Amino acid sequence: MGNATIVRFHRTLVACVLLGLTSAAAAQVQGRTVGTLQRHDPAQHRIVLSQDARTGSELGQGAPINLYYDEAKAERDRATRPKLQPGDRVMLDTVKTGNRVEATSVTRLPDTTPGQGWGQYLHGTVAEFVPRTNVLMVDQSETRIRNRIGIDANTQVFALDGTPMRLEQLKPGDEIDMAFRLVGRVRTASKIVLLKPAGG
Repeated sequence: MGNATIVRFHRTLVACVLLGLTSAAAAQVQGRTVGTLQRHDPAQHRIVLSQDARTGSELGQGAPINLYYDEAKAERDRATRPKLQPGDRVMLDTVKTGNRVEATSVTRLPDTTPGQGWGQYLHGTVAEFVPRTNVLMVDQSETRIRNRIGIDANTQVFALDGTPMRLEQLKPGDEIDMAFRLVGRVRTASKIVLLKPAGG
């Protein structure tokens, strides 16, 4: 085998290794999931989460999804991990490998409302606040469907750590999650939590 052939073989081998490493890195996709805790299956290291409905302009509860977690890491984090109950509104940082989604951290959101009806939450992005009519326009996450949400004197706004905020502090592009209720036929926000500021 000549020197030129050896060099070509070496370059090909290096390219294959680099391609393999790139593919392996690309196979894992980091993300974030917001939804309502349906149940926890400790034996299977699984959290079952209900996401918001994505059908037409309907708000409500969507199909459940399975999120898995590393038991050893969960054991290490047990002291600081929030105590979760079915119905809690949660945000999870995730890593997706193929069809398997693994949760790497979990946050119980301040808009969790005991007794809140299933499906009465909305995760999305602030489009506009109209003070004249006390209406917050929210583009639902994933579908981008715009929703009119009423604001009244009972609406509370929080930062992710639970610190109270003023409604006027919310800006277009802010990622939010909210619990809402029906006042007559108007969907009206009970609690709003700022997940990530616009551009943050």
